[in-house]
Amino acid sequence: MITEEEKLSRQKSVQFAIDNNRLEGLDTDKEILELSQEWVNGVISYSEFQEKVYEIYGI
Repeated sequence: MITEEEKLSRQKSVQFAIDNNRLEGLDTDKEILELSQEWVNGVISYSEFQEKVYEIYGI
């Protein structure tokens, strides 16, 4: 379980990344948004998030 403060910090980080991509003309995939929310809520760790993103993009 993560604190509300950590959850808010994670949400701000995700929103910053989404906004930054949008400024570059890139859209964030629905699957990535769903994974991001799992990380924000503490369901998965950052390393799990990263691993799943790599799987999605075949890296």
